[in-house]
Amino acid sequence: MSFVVNQYIPRPSSYVPSQFDINILMMGETGVGKSTFINAFANYIIYNTLNEAIQDEIQVLIPCIFHITDPDTYEPKKISIGQANDDEKCELTGQSSTQICHSYIFPIGNRLLRLIDVPGIGDVRGIDQDKINCDHILAYINHYEHLNGICILLKPNNERLNIGFRFCFKEILTHLHIKAKDNLMFIFTNGRSTFYRPGSTTPLIRTLIKELNDTWKVEIPFNKENTFMFDNEAFRFLVLCKNGLEFSNEETNNYSKSWKISIKEFTRLIERILKCELHAVKDSVSINAAQQLIRKLTRPIGEIARLIQENIQLAKNHKSNILNNPLSTLSKRIPQKMGKILHFDYPRTVCVNRKCTEIIIVDDQRKVDYITKCHLHCYLRDVEQECIGHSMLKDCHAINKQTGLCNECGCSWTIHMHISYEYETFITFVNIDNTNSQSVLTSIDKHIAALREEENSILEVCGKLSQFLKKNSITPYNDEILGYIRYFISEEEMKRDAGAKNEDVIQGLKNMIQQYENEQKLFNAVPNENTSSMDLKIIHNEYELEDIFGLVGKLYKLPINGSSIQQQVKELKENQWTANEKREHFVEVPFHANSSTIMQQLKNIVSQ
Repeated sequence: MSFVVNQYIPRPSSYVPSQFDINILMMGETGVGKSTFINAFANYIIYNTLNEAIQDEIQVLIPCIFHITDPDTYEPKKISIGQANDDEKCELTGQSSTQICHSYIFPIGNRLLRLIDVPGIGDVRGIDQDKINCDHILAYINHYEHLNGICILLKPNNERLNIGFRFCFKEILTHLHIKAKDNLMFIFTNGRSTFYRPGSTTPLIRTLIKELNDTWKVEIPFNKENTFMFDNEAFRFLVLCKNGLEFSNEETNNYSKSWKISIKEFTRLIERILKCELHAVKDSVSINAAQQLIRKLTRPIGEIARLIQENIQLAKNHKSNILNNPLSTLSKRIPQKMGKILHFDYPRTVCVNRKCTEIIIVDDQRKVDYITKCHLHCYLRDVEQECIGHSMLKDCHAINKQTGLCNECGCSWTIHMHISYEYETFITFVNIDNTNSQSVLTSIDKHIAALREEENSILEVCGKLSQFLKKNSITPYNDEILGYIRYFISEEEMKRDAGAKNEDVIQGLKNMIQQYENEQKLFNAVPNENTSSMDLKIIHNEYELEDIFGLVGKLYKLPINGSSIQQQVKELKENQWTANEKREHFVEVPFHANSSTIMQQLKNIVSQ
């Protein structure tokens, strides 16, 4: 009887809690070599020496391209390895080769080591692109419970740190909280060029740290204990050998030394990281987490705003029927609409332009249907779901990159939307006191008043949340809540044109916009004795983040519509989790890597 031997190290047992995962964030300037560093590690854990790697199969997790000069002709030769994709633009000079965040998970004993690769800072597209990348990084790491290490990758002999790097370095550390200082590691990626010692970059780092120390009033460590010298050129040398280039024994020996030093440094890095306390990402209650949550509220708020107006109209119509028919049997209940979420099998991109929609009747109710499903199975990454005209929609396959117009419907990307669910309404009934005609009328008036009260509460909370976003947005601010309400007004006008008697709903939504804009003007006015303490905090940007989350909690507690708002936000969060899971890559490490020196050392370290 023969047995088949597993070719790869299996995943650790599923019962191991995620709190034991070793999560390491890798960030640095564009071109510093984050992706090369991860590719190199994938080979370090398998091969003890460079010669072993040359003789065996190279491991490539992230595609890369670089150039080498022919020693005879001095002509540049392009060297590539791995298959490029939309997320790794390795051929675009100056742009970060990593376009969006990805995680690479290595099995080390019974634990998982997760290296988080993020877009580089200092993109040639400018500081605005760096701000977008920074926002994306913060949103991505917010999905992890903790970070063990925050690695800042640098070249050892830089003469300056660009403004984008300085901005994002400060921005990310500010959001992660000052406790993250103890988890900072400084990694130099081309150590051979400075004899494996920090070079001219050192005084630049000390200056940046001093600025942060003066701001936070804490000491950020930068010493031998949290500084590590690697040489990414050893992996590039391996790539060149695999491309058929030949080198002298002296050259091979030099890079073999780099390989050994890098293996030793990586072991020291993991050992140092595991001595640090976990940095609890979620416990830091970052500004970015608040921003992400508020943006997820935009469609739910819009849906509920319209639902409130429709229910007020239904209640008024019911009251009018009673007044016009005093001899009719008194009703024990009044008709009201409720909503339910219908999941799509696939996220999709649709056009919201009036010419691309039509009114259909479903269960005696008029609803808007999207005629053109511009991209039916749309897995566009980093697009904000349920947001009209989100900037990432420009990258949808349905949109022409040169004109910005949709290939399916011909409309601009600015009036498209990425949606993941449909909010379907249906008629239900609310019980009321029908002892006599007056009690019925009183019950209806009370219910309308309760709806009005929720309407006011929503507007009040949204006004504060909007001001918070405006003051803390790192990109130009657009009020998405207003945008959604205006869009629903347009939908209701289409229904009216198709025969619906919904003037009260349209006017109610317009009144909400007017009231909302008046609320916003109050924040721009000079505070007076009637200004609430919470409003003063937001006006002066002196809020506590717990206050912001408390405002969202207030929406969830609304007695009539709170649970519906919360359920829609939950749906959007789950969709985002699903999208992020697709960016996690479990690395299939060959089984023979168990015998490598670094793997044995790492197993001992992580088991302590």
